[in-house]
Amino acid sequence: GTNNIGYLEVPANSQSAAYTTVLADSGKSIDHPSTDANARTFTIDSNANVAYPVGTCISFSNMTANVVTIAITSDTMYLAGTGTTGSRSLAQYGVATARKLASTTWVISGVGLT
Repeated sequence: GTNNIGYLEVPANSQSAAYTTVLADSGKSIDHPSTDANARTFTIDSNANVAYPVGTCISFSNMTANVVTIAITSDTMYLAGTGTTGSRSLAQYGVATARKLASTTWVISGVGLT
């Protein structure tokens, strides 16, 4: 198979509203800026809506004291280490990365992630 050469950095997608990922977010970071003092939900869209290639990584960061919820529409997202599923909470100064392992399976890990 062919290998795609990726970014040499992680492009930022700053969001100050509820946000659902799009195909162009592959390899990017969805960032909650310090200027938005509101709790937000960032959602990874389902494989049925956005067919990210297996191996896709999407990162998230939170620079506010307000929790960012990282959700997934209908696919399964496992927390690395424990295998629990469902939405995750990203605390202030937290950074997490979700990686697509199979067509409807993601694993997420990071610091400040519960």
